[in-house]
Parts: sequence; structure tokens; C-alpha cells
Amino acid sequence: MKTLKPILLLSLAFAFMGCDLIDELVDEEYDVNVSFNRFIHIDVQPTGNPEEAVGFMESAVINLTNAPELDEFREENDRTEVKAIKINRIRYFYKDVAGNENAFVEAEFQIPLIVTSPDIFGAHQVNLADAATNPNPYVIDGDFTNINGLLNEVRGFNTLQLDYVGSVSDNPIEFTVDVTIDATLTLEIQI
Repeated sequence: MKTLKPILLLSLAFAFMGCDLIDELVDEEYDVNVSFNRFIHIDVQPTGNPEEAVGFMESAVINLTNAPELDEFREENDRTEVKAIKINRIRYFYKDVAGNENAFVEAEFQIPLIVTSPDIFGAHQVNLADAATNPNPYVIDGDFTNINGLLNEVRGFNTLQLDYVGSVSDNPIEFTVDVTIDATLTLEIQI
């Protein structure tokens, strides 16, 4: 009986320590840097006047739970939840430009949320034919504080919509915007 008491006391101590360790694992969050890349295709048809400005709006949907950088966490536990998102910057290129070589694009990226008007991030006004030959991305390092705060107030979000809204100075013109959103996701692994 004397040998059972120390074993029983040690077993109880390990049981309590084990519960604390499990609680720490459940509460632990991870920040993961991710990049979401999408292609937004714009096709402005002829209007009869090649110098007429024409407006457009196209969207891309980003699945926040489908980043390759999250695979490492999913391999260990398939119950990974995105708890917060922080957009760090937006990078974009113009490519596959065809049509009126005089066309300039003036546009902006918008991230619409149901709870408010969209946050707007202006893009540079450029000649599309020239921009398609530029090997360097255009970068928006704007203030994303408002959109980050709103994104983190919304619970259970899995997707983010990115709108590209603007106009071209001449038509017809067709082009693709190769856009990447660099973000930090805060993940919680649920046991």
C-alpha cells in the first residue's frame, strides 16, 4: 500500500499537468504568411467610337482556407480555423494585352464587405501596351487598417472578394490583371 500512494500521487500530478498542456495546445495560434494569386480578365468590346472611354468591373474570389501555405497545418490536423486576416500589400501586373494600343486604364481594387462600403485601393493610371512589357509589379502598400479590422470582426469568413473597377480610355481592348494579395493569416488548430 505504501508503494501505491506515491504512484497514485504521481499519476494525479501527470494528469493535471497533461490537462494544462492540452489547454495550451488548443489556445495556441499560428501566424502564417500567405499569397493569394488570381487573374482578372477584362474584355472591353468596340463601341463604334474607338476613342470612347468605357467602364468595367470584374471580380475574383479568394478562398482564405485554400492557401498552399496552410497544407503543413492540415497534414497534422484537419480542423484548422482561420481566426484573423491581415492584408499586407497588393501586387499586380498587366498581361495578355490585345486591342487598341492607345488605351490607358484607370482603375482601383475594391474589397466589398456586407457591413460597409468597400475599401478602395487606387491603382496607377497606365498605358496598357506599355504596362504589359513592365517586368516589375505595381505595388499597393496602402493603409489596410480599416479592411483588416472589418475582416476580423466578421466571424466564420472563408472567402474574400476582390473587385477591379475602372475604365479604359480607348476601345476595344482586352487584358488580364495578374494580382496577388500578400496577407498574414492567424490560425487556430482545433483538437
